[in-house]
Amino acid sequence: MLSAWLNYLDWDFLLPMALVACGAHELGHLVTIYLLGGSVRYIRLTAVGAELVLDDPLGYWQEGTSALAGPGVNLLLALSCCGSHRWVAFAGLNLTLALFNLLPVSGLDGGRALYCTLALLTGQDQAARICGWLDFGCTVAVLGLGLLAAGFGGNVTLLLAALWLMASFTKKYFRGRM
Repeated sequence: MLSAWLNYLDWDFLLPMALVACGAHELGHLVTIYLLGGSVRYIRLTAVGAELVLDDPLGYWQEGTSALAGPGVNLLLALSCCGSHRWVAFAGLNLTLALFNLLPVSGLDGGRALYCTLALLTGQDQAARICGWLDFGCTVAVLGLGLLAAGFGGNVTLLLAALWLMASFTKKYFRGRM
């Protein structure tokens, strides 16, 4: 229903372009996982994206590489489309999707890639500690920027993203502590 309503209000064809950008992003993950020897059991669609559930876990370098593949595809699409006035909206959607997903927050691709890199270099415990602080700091920063944007009459999308990051952070770090 929400999708149909948004599509009805979408005079600029942004929703279909966003769906293609998201599909290309997930395809980047999927192809990379297969190229690195992994296999996907199923894909779970959620309100904020897709989750690939693997048959067997990947090693740190394979998981980090596959995490970066989705934003990499979006960056390539943004670069290839930014020269054409006709495709500037699609380029912008891909750039936004890539940059948001590269934030060093555990629920996003950048956070997964950073954790995998740190786990290889410093061990799991130190990587988890560093990523926990980055999760908190980035979430607070995005929340602050979202409040500023919303307060000055701007778009509330960043604020909604910050609230989702806060919910994700709270669920991960405070589960069972209350």
